[in-house]
Amino acid sequence: MLSLRQIETVRAVLLSGSITGAARMLNVSPPSVSRMLKHSESLVGMSFFDRTANGFVPRPEIAELLTDLEAVHDGILRVNRRLEAAQRPIGGKLAIGTSPGLGVSLVPRAIKAMYRELPDVELTFDVLHRDEFASQLLLQNVDLAMAIFDVDDPRIDSVPIDAGRLVCLVPADHRLAHRDVIALADLQTEDIIGFNQSQFQQAMIERLLEQAGVRLRPFLRVRLTVSAYFMVANGAGVALLDSFTVGEAPSDRVKVIPLKEQAGFTLRLFHSRHTPLSQIAELFIRHIRACLTSDPFGEI
Repeated sequence: MLSLRQIETVRAVLLSGSITGAARMLNVSPPSVSRMLKHSESLVGMSFFDRTANGFVPRPEIAELLTDLEAVHDGILRVNRRLEAAQRPIGGKLAIGTSPGLGVSLVPRAIKAMYRELPDVELTFDVLHRDEFASQLLLQNVDLAMAIFDVDDPRIDSVPIDAGRLVCLVPADHRLAHRDVIALADLQTEDIIGFNQSQFQQAMIERLLEQAGVRLRPFLRVRLTVSAYFMVANGAGVALLDSFTVGEAPSDRVKVIPLKEQAGFTLRLFHSRHTPLSQIAELFIRHIRACLTSDPFGEI
């Protein structure tokens, strides 16, 4: 039985009519072609070509194999093209799901950067509630999902991406807007915009308040972090948000100030344990990491 390399050698000699021509086609030396051809003939137990003054003339049995040899060659080319495409994706689809806050700044920046690099990709982005993460991943409605909470499901892989921190948002003309750092105690007389008691963000804030021995009573509770952001932007009060939600926060109406006390939480990426991440998904994760590197609050 001939190997693929031996079949390619026979094809090259058949098409070129010489050892030298076959060597050029295969980008190898003539002696290596000659050795491969002799070894192939020895394995089969017959000569493939008549050596004449006009070159290598295929025996009738070998000439009849040209169609089959071409089919093998084309198959090898198709395999190589597909492998190359898998290494460097030029298109495809990616469905992304996130918690509402991450859809305000971080994920849009990563999507923009990815689309610039890979304009043929078809992207889908959806905001998920906490109890939807596992089902949407397992149903393959999204390929990957991101949040600052964990998903407790053995069928879901949870990958830590980056450590987060809380920041304080105040109106640009607020008395604390000039501060480099704000402590929880500084906010005891402020109008606090908080979150619903069932929200992960509020539970995290209340644990931090208990540790610091500080009491803050929200005058307003919202469900979405984007609602808290725009309440601050309109001068309604101050709010505590995670740095991933705030991101670059391009607004002249809001000042984002690091919080002295910190609650430990992690930005996580989720995907189905039974569905490996695609090359396009890996590329998106690289863009997420690049955006986090440029986050002005990532290294405070």
